[in-house]
Amino acid sequence: MMRKLLAGLAVASVLAVAAPRVALAHHAMQAEFDQNNVVVISGVLKKVNWVNPHVNFLVDVSEPDGKVTTWTLVHAGPNQLRAAGLSDRDFFQVGKPYTASLALARNGSPRGYVFTIKTPDDKFIYLTFGSVGSDPLNKDGKGGLGNGHPTSFQN
Repeated sequence: MMRKLLAGLAVASVLAVAAPRVALAHHAMQAEFDQNNVVVISGVLKKVNWVNPHVNFLVDVSEPDGKVTTWTLVHAGPNQLRAAGLSDRDFFQVGKPYTASLALARNGSPRGYVFTIKTPDDKFIYLTFGSVGSDPLNKDGKGGLGNGHPTSFQN
């Protein structure tokens, strides 16, 4: 009886310590990114981190003063991108130029939540806020951003 009580207390203690961390581990994207503050950036793809909970694209952006800033662009997890047909790790080519529209991080860091990506071969990948759209490569020709925010791309 005492052994069961001690085992129960041990499990409860672990859960009490771990549960708040798990709850904080994932958050609403709207909490971190301002979907009303959308910008377009262009740069060279430095790296793609295919990790959970969100794939990260690292893009080197040249500032007007010549300084290069590495931006971290986030969106869906690897499984969502695979389900949308963007699973080939060679689809995104390191060292090539990309342009993206993104919601800026609320804390002012060079981070953004990606809405649209323009690839080096001028294909557009349309994403939505919170998920990958049903037609991210715009095969149906409708175009536009899934969240309704207009944007323009500059060459």
